[in-house]
Amino acid sequence: MPIEPHITTSRTNNDKNPVSVWNRDVTSLFKINYTPKAPYRELSVFSRKLSFLLGAGIPIKTALGIVSEQLQERGLRKHLTKLNTKVQQGESFSSALKDTSVFPAFFCGFVAIGEATAKLPQVMEQLADFYEEQAQTKDELVAALIYPIAVAVLMLGVIIMAITFVLPGYSRIFAATGAPLPTLTRGLLHISQAVTEHGHWVVIIISVVVFSCIFFAKSTPGRVFIGKIILRIPIIKLGVNFHITQALHLLLSAGLPISQALPLTADVMENLQVKKDIHKLSIYLEIGKSFGEALGEIPYIDHLLINLARIGEETGCLPQTIEKCQIYFTRSYKRAIKRLNKLIEPIITLVLGIGLGIIMLAIILPTFELATVI
Repeated sequence: MPIEPHITTSRTNNDKNPVSVWNRDVTSLFKINYTPKAPYRELSVFSRKLSFLLGAGIPIKTALGIVSEQLQERGLRKHLTKLNTKVQQGESFSSALKDTSVFPAFFCGFVAIGEATAKLPQVMEQLADFYEEQAQTKDELVAALIYPIAVAVLMLGVIIMAITFVLPGYSRIFAATGAPLPTLTRGLLHISQAVTEHGHWVVIIISVVVFSCIFFAKSTPGRVFIGKIILRIPIIKLGVNFHITQALHLLLSAGLPISQALPLTADVMENLQVKKDIHKLSIYLEIGKSFGEALGEIPYIDHLLINLARIGEETGCLPQTIEKCQIYFTRSYKRAIKRLNKLIEPIITLVLGIGLGIIMLAIILPTFELATVI
C-alpha cells in the first residue's frame, strides 16, 4: 500500500466555517501583468559574477550591490534593486530570490542548498555552468526550428489557398460534368464548407478548450497530472534523474545525511509529482527502508541510480557513488539534448511534407478523373 505524505492544514480561531473552493478570485486567470522568468543567459552571467565575488570573500550584501552595478542586461538588472534591499534588511538570499518571482524554482532551490551547506560560491559557479549550457541548448533548438517553422508557414499558406480557392473550383466543374469527385477531395471539401459555414462555433469551441486547459494547468491537480504525463517522455525522465543526482551530490558532499538532503532536493524540483515522490522517500527512510530500496519505489528513477545507491549504502560511500551517477547523467543528458536538436528539423519537415502531399493529391486526383470523363 503506497504511503502518502501527511499534509497538515492550519486555520485561525476565526475560521469556524469551512472555506469554499469557489471563494477563489477567478480574475487572476485573466491577469496578463505577470513577471517573466529571467533568460538563461542572464542567469548565467549573474551567477558567474556573484560566484567570483563570494569566492573572493566579499559578503553577499556587498556582492549584490557590485553585481547590480556591473550587470548590463536590463531585464534582470531592474529586479536586483529589490533583491538587494531585501537582503540588506536581513532576509536570506534564497528567500529574497523567491520574492522577486523572476528566478526559477531550480535556481532558488540550489541557492537555499548553498546557504544550508555554507557553499554558496561553489553553488553559484555550478548554476552559472548549468544555465550557460541551458542557454546554449536553447539557442541550438531555436536555430534548428527556424527552417521548419518557415516551411510550416509556407505550407499552411498553400493548404489554405488550395482548400479555399482551388478545390471549390473543381467542385463546380465536376458538378457541371456530372462526374463524381474523388473521396479524398470530397472529404477536404466537406471540411472547408464546415469551417466556412460554422466558423464562429469553431472559434468558440477552440476558445473554451484553450481556456479550460489553461485553468486546469494552473491548478495544483493539473500541475501534478501534467507532471505525471511528461515523466513518461524519456528525455524528461533523464533530466529528472540528472537534477536529482546533481542536488544530492552537492548536499551529501557537504556532509549532510540523506534524511536532511532529501527535503532540500525536493525544493529544487519544479515538477510537483517529483516533489511529492521525493517527500515520500523521506517517509520510506523513517519506516526503516534503505535509500536504494526507497528509490526503487519510484518508477522513473533510473536502475543505475538505484543499484549504485544500494552499493554506496552498503560500502559507506554514498556521496562518491552519487557523484559518479551525477557525472553519468550529466553526459547522458547533454548527448540526448544534442540528438533531439538534430532530429527535430527532419521530423517536422517529414510531417509537414506528408500533410502537403495529401493536399496535393486532393488537387491532382480530380484532374485525372476529369481527363477520363472528357
